[in-house]
Amino acid sequence: MIRETLQKIAEAAGTPRAVEVARLAGLGPADLAEFPTLWRGLAQERRLAVLQLAIQLAENDVELDFSDVFKLCLTDPSEEVRAAAIEGLWEDEEFRTADRLARMLRNDPSETVRVAAALGLSRFAALAEVGRLYKPSADRVKASLIAAATDHAEVPGVRRRAIEALGAIDDPIVAELIARAYADADPKMRASAVYAMGRTCDERWLETVLREMESENPEMRYEAARAAGEIESNRALVPLINLLDDEDLEVRLAAIGAIGEIGGDVARKTLQRCAQSENAAVRAAALEGLNEVNLNADPLSISPFLKDSTRTI
Repeated sequence: MIRETLQKIAEAAGTPRAVEVARLAGLGPADLAEFPTLWRGLAQERRLAVLQLAIQLAENDVELDFSDVFKLCLTDPSEEVRAAAIEGLWEDEEFRTADRLARMLRNDPSETVRVAAALGLSRFAALAEVGRLYKPSADRVKASLIAAATDHAEVPGVRRRAIEALGAIDDPIVAELIARAYADADPKMRASAVYAMGRTCDERWLETVLREMESENPEMRYEAARAAGEIESNRALVPLINLLDDEDLEVRLAAIGAIGEIGGDVARKTLQRCAQSENAAVRAAALEGLNEVNLNADPLSISPFLKDSTRTI
């Protein structure tokens, strides 16, 4: 079957058809064994288009499992394809995948792939922190991220993403790395430090986060708002409400999301007002925030509000 499917994909004019790409989900052992050789016969642009469509299909249909194909594509000669394969494994929690991403973070020749690997390791760092990752793999994930974050020969983009991922790990070494990143002259490195502060969920960083809500840099205000939501301190509510008038829409949306995470009566009333906005994005974010408030107040309740959420990294 795999030979026929890939042949149709190769011969199709324009973008691959969803019906053909969907057939790559849940392949059996025989097809998986034959896949690598046949896959390399496709043009690089076609291989990338297939994975991008597979990612979309998997997001829309939980029954479609392309994980075996994504794993085989981690060794693709194209850096764009390898990066897409990592993105496609966003729900994978296997320790073997964690180990592979840890190796790719330190050894892949492509900056694009190393950035993707650091982003992919972010969830494994969180799993490690709560004891849901095989301990030797958890140690390798942590060591790989720290090595990338402290390697001054590494490009800033990879170091930034490694620090962001490390934010989920409660360790004095990580806290020091976050503090150092926040003191960096690079505004993007400092923004990543604030992102990591939020991932710690630790109020030790709250004063810094509150201060950065008043930054002249919209990216920093955005990250500070998001971080405040993760820290979940009521002290952040008024500053977040002030951000609802921010000139930057993304900052306003981040503030709405954070208000929903903090919750409580003030948050609910604020979000109810936002839900009447003329801006469709603001209305959607407010409804999602209200859903979060209601679920936190009563986890067993069935909310009528929107549940879908995405975050652009």
